[in-house]
Amino acid sequence: MAETSSKRTCLIAIDGSKYATEAVTWYKNNVHKPGDHVLLVTAVDHRKHMQYGSVTMTPGNPDSITHAFAAEDKKANEIIDKVKTLTQGLGMETEFVKMSGDPGECIVHKAKESGAELIVTGCRGLGTIRRTIMGSVSDYIIHHSDVPVFVCRH
Repeated sequence: MAETSSKRTCLIAIDGSKYATEAVTWYKNNVHKPGDHVLLVTAVDHRKHMQYGSVTMTPGNPDSITHAFAAEDKKANEIIDKVKTLTQGLGMETEFVKMSGDPGECIVHKAKESGAELIVTGCRGLGTIRRTIMGSVSDYIIHHSDVPVFVCRH
C-alpha cells in the first residue's frame, strides 16, 4: 500500500476462530499505522437453516427457523464482543460490521463499498480435497476481491 496523506481503510474478516484472532494480531503488529481505519467484519450465514432436509425446515416446527436465526445472531454478537475485547487498548480506530449472507461475498462487498485498501483474513488450513468440497472463504476472497488480500496461515 502506497504512502498517502489520506487515511487507509483495512478490512479484517472475523469469524470467532483462533485463526481470525491471529489475523487481527498479525495486522496490528505488521501492517497497522496510526490513523488507519480498521473494519472488522463478520457474516451470519442463515442458508444452512433453509436447506431442504435440515431440522429447521421440518414441517410442524415453525419456530425452529426463528430460534436458529436468533442463535446465529447471538453467536455473531459474541464474536464481535470477543474481538472488541482483544482490540481495546491497541490504539486502533475500529468499526465492527455484522452482515448477513455468504461470508466471502459479504467481505468482498464491504471492502468494495468502504474503499478498503487491504483485506486480511485467517485460514483454517483445509486440505485441497476438503477445500474443494466445502469451499473456502479465503479462496473466494482472493479470487473475487479488487484489492490485495493477505491470508494469515498459522
